[in-house]
Amino acid sequence: MPDAPIARAAARTLPVVFSFLSLGGALTPVAAQEWRDFRAARQIGDLEALEIELMYAGGRLDVSPSETQLLYDVRLRYDAERSLPRREWRRVGRTGHLRLTASSSPEDGRDADDAAWSGDLELELDDLPRDADAAGRLDLSLNPSVPTDLWLGIGAGRARLDLGGAHLTALELITGASDVEIVFARENRAAMELLSIRSGATAFMAENLGNARFRRLEFYGFVGDVVLDFSGSWRSSAEAEIRMGLGELLMRVPAHIGVRVRRSGLASLSAESFEKVGDYWLSPNWETARVRLEVTLVAGLGSVIVEHG
Repeated sequence: MPDAPIARAAARTLPVVFSFLSLGGALTPVAAQEWRDFRAARQIGDLEALEIELMYAGGRLDVSPSETQLLYDVRLRYDAERSLPRREWRRVGRTGHLRLTASSSPEDGRDADDAAWSGDLELELDDLPRDADAAGRLDLSLNPSVPTDLWLGIGAGRARLDLGGAHLTALELITGASDVEIVFARENRAAMELLSIRSGATAFMAENLGNARFRRLEFYGFVGDVVLDFSGSWRSSAEAEIRMGLGELLMRVPAHIGVRVRRSGLASLSAESFEKVGDYWLSPNWETARVRLEVTLVAGLGSVIVEHG
């Protein structure tokens, strides 16, 4: 897909996350709050693909597929005293491009480059007052019939990405000080060339990654406790590059998947029943397994546990 946000964001690193921690969301108590609701949705029309860039500074984020006929549906509760949601839309051929973020000041305007972005077929409900004690949150629903590239930047708060049955062709996630859970309870409807996660100071859990159908996983963790569960319906072999700064990493891999780990760094590694051959740790079925997971592991300080079975 042309002008893909996943490709444009590939060079971004963790400092990008912390640069927008102050935008939107109730991160610290404030003297006055004016909670409002914003909603944006779009019909599919003749679109055949979708690219989404979403930056959310703080609060509760939920992403999931939806069985409605809408291309996407965004619902945002925000404090109008501190932020202003900005939704930009354009299309190139039959690919739609959605960018959603929050400006640091309600008085901020659109950039000159935004002139090419339009709002055709848009359904919008915004500026609905909310109770002052409400919490900021954003809900994003995706149409599972449309191939989607998804880039998410999350500042602080809690996020749950319930992506089972979605139609993701690429997923890139950058988090700051967040508690994040990703679940692929059902199989992704497309093969995903790259699943990229860059995590700051966080508790992070990913479940049923075997259903994500990724060919390559990149996980870069700064500090925190991380669980990567690779259960699911594996169709083909894959590779993973995992880099951890400080913290604990637990990897769970089904018994029928052959695993080879190449480790460097000071963190301890526990992989019961694995055999060390040269620079590699091999699962007992590495040579015979039909589907294999090859892991490059760089871990600074902490511990790594690999459960195979």
